[in-house]
Amino acid sequence: MYLFSPTIAAQLDLISSVFGIIAAIAVSFITITLVASYYRFQNIVQQAEELDPTEMGAAPKEILRVQLARYLAGSARRGTSFSIALIRIPGYFHPIRIDSPVIAGIRKAARRGDISCVLDDETAVLLIESEPEDGVTILTRIIQSLEAEISDVSMGQARVGIASYPGHGLSGKDLTDAALDAIGKTTPEEPIHMLEIVDLDDDEEDEEGDEAAEEAVDEPEAEESDRTSKGWKERRKNSILDEVTGVLKPSAVSAYMQRTMSEMRRKKQTAALFCIGVNNMDHIARFHGAEAADDVMAGVSRVLQENMRADDLIGRHEKYAFLVLLQCSLDEAEIIGKRITSCVQQAEFKSENKKLKTTITLGVATYPDHGRNLHHLYLAGQRVLDHSRANDIRAYAVYDPEIHDKVQTKPIKSIKAINE
Repeated sequence: MYLFSPTIAAQLDLISSVFGIIAAIAVSFITITLVASYYRFQNIVQQAEELDPTEMGAAPKEILRVQLARYLAGSARRGTSFSIALIRIPGYFHPIRIDSPVIAGIRKAARRGDISCVLDDETAVLLIESEPEDGVTILTRIIQSLEAEISDVSMGQARVGIASYPGHGLSGKDLTDAALDAIGKTTPEEPIHMLEIVDLDDDEEDEEGDEAAEEAVDEPEAEESDRTSKGWKERRKNSILDEVTGVLKPSAVSAYMQRTMSEMRRKKQTAALFCIGVNNMDHIARFHGAEAADDVMAGVSRVLQENMRADDLIGRHEKYAFLVLLQCSLDEAEIIGKRITSCVQQAEFKSENKKLKTTITLGVATYPDHGRNLHHLYLAGQRVLDHSRANDIRAYAVYDPEIHDKVQTKPIKSIKAINE
């Protein structure tokens, strides 16, 4: 039997020790490199929102790539959508920079979580966490705001191309290319454009519907249940949506808003609850009839939906009121509240051959400023609404405990506390 000599064993121990030290150094070096890269990435993200790319020694497209990577990672993890909007202003007098009036105007009109950066001297970029159907509406509002802020920017001059994740692509390059394609399809009549998203599932469902229709023609004696079995999505929709206003029914408001509020708290997002009362409705119902009152409520609901994002929850509350839960800050809630109050006041609602008008009274309460759960926000917002109604204040107001805590409010049963 062959035995290692003590000298050979010692040499092997020495070699293994050296390799162990080298391995430890290599692991430490890799760890330090990864940590440094992460903090450098975070530093780039922070600087990209404050400095011009040239001041950072980085090209604008590199900054856009970093911001897109962050949005892609976050949206993939949460299973949410976001949109990239390329806002091109050809012939604008000054190159678009991160500190230019154009970017400042975009940030003023956007929400806090939206990210603005620069693609080139003529093109600003806005990343917004929104559903595809919100894109054109949001950008129309932002361009209108820019037009009001900057005299030499107009809707006829600006061109906006929008792409949505994941509908238009799963990578930053795909989304940027889709947005550039969309800009190419803009016209003076349509200055804001989003490419159509082809939903294969919907196409397949339409084909199945066509086949079912053909079978129904061939077999007229088919049972009614067979012909309507594919309408389960529509039945489910009708079970949670109010027939008149098209938003959540009072019976569904609590469950959906509780779930959304819990998700916002988990993600440490700010939130706002709007308690909205529609004014003069008893008068309208008395003098013009219940159908006219329904038409006005439906019209007010349309105004709310047009001025909210798809992930903002809107529900009918009591007979002539709405609740809206938004992911936004207190400052943003005041801007949105003021806007929708003004929009309702300016709108005309048609009922047969009549044109009717109304106003809303709006109470705003936000998380975490005014409460830690939906129940607290409801109490605060409803107190604002009750105080405003009692004092004939037909506008929006933010919860102030010194003023509104004097009002005693009895919450409806569908708004329950979250005990945590």
